[in-house]
Amino acid sequence: MDLMNHPAFKGVDQGFLSTLQGTINSLSYKSDIEIIGTLMAVSNEAKKKNVNFTPDMQAALLDHLKSRIPVNKRAQFEAFVSLMTSKMG
Repeated sequence: MDLMNHPAFKGVDQGFLSTLQGTINSLSYKSDIEIIGTLMAVSNEAKKKNVNFTPDMQAALLDHLKSRIPVNKRAQFEAFVSLMTSKMG
C-alpha cells in the first residue's frame, strides 16, 4: 500500500506517512508478536506526531496489515482487532 497516495491518508503529515510506510514495509508479519509490535509502533508514532486515525485510515491500515500476514493467521488477527476495537469503543 502506498500511503502517500491512498485517499484515506490525504492531508496527513508526509513525514509521518513516510515513517509509517517504512514501519509497515519492514516487517514480514510471521508472528503474533510482530503484528502486535507493528500496531504498537504505528500507534506510538501517531501519538508523537499528533495524528488521529480516522475510521477510514484505520480500516485501510488494518486491511493492508491483514493482507501481509499468512492466510492461516488472518482469522486470529481479525479476532484480535475485533477484541481491541470493542475495548476501545
